[in-house]
Amino acid sequence: MRCPYCGGLNADQAQFCRYCGRSFSLPTSSGQPASRQPPPQRPPYQQPQRPAYLPPRPPQQITPVQAPPYQRPDPNPPALPDPPEPQYASSVRRRRQSGAAPAPATLAPTAPPAPEPPAPFPPRNMDQLRALEPGALAYTLVGDEVGMGSKKIVRITYPRCTAWQQVATLLKAFKEYQTEQFNTIVIQGVLDQDGSIYTFNNGQLWFDRHVLLGSQLINRYQIETGTGLESDSVRIVLAEE
Repeated sequence: MRCPYCGGLNADQAQFCRYCGRSFSLPTSSGQPASRQPPPQRPPYQQPQRPAYLPPRPPQQITPVQAPPYQRPDPNPPALPDPPEPQYASSVRRRRQSGAAPAPATLAPTAPPAPEPPAPFPPRNMDQLRALEPGALAYTLVGDEVGMGSKKIVRITYPRCTAWQQVATLLKAFKEYQTEQFNTIVIQGVLDQDGSIYTFNNGQLWFDRHVLLGSQLINRYQIETGTGLESDSVRIVLAEE
């Protein structure tokens, strides 16, 4: 017999299907033994309904744009006005028409060249340092005070000048205000027209007496130009036995 569930071929006295394992004695919903049900049938194909007919839209009316009529360019266009003549050029032209000589051009005043030092600069020994003193400028005493210890501080003012002239002026003031009473003497140059925050802005000479260098006692000179912080500042350190 064939299985009503899977269609497999079984023996006539079989109680269960050898393929799907179902029992042949189970009743169906109608109380009769189950029999093979035919496969469900698909619903018939229904062709989709076509949409209702729509009338075509009337064509849109487009208004044509008319181009302006072609105009030939004027073969003789009007001349453009001349640009205004510079004041200097007009004065030169008037002088040429009148026959007068052109006015000489005025040049900006140039600074006079800096004077050359009378000795090698920066100096490498005390003789070269003393040789600069003839180029010292006139100065005015601003302050003369005593610092802590045996230190004397002298402040002078003089015009702005080159680096070697600062050194010469500081050395001149040092010779005039030095004394054996103080072991340290500081000469500071300042500019009256500059409200500088530095203690000096026109050079400084720092003199130390009896400085121990190894086993020798020397006098040491430390000289700086400007404020000592500019890129073109000159620093000189010399020793005198």
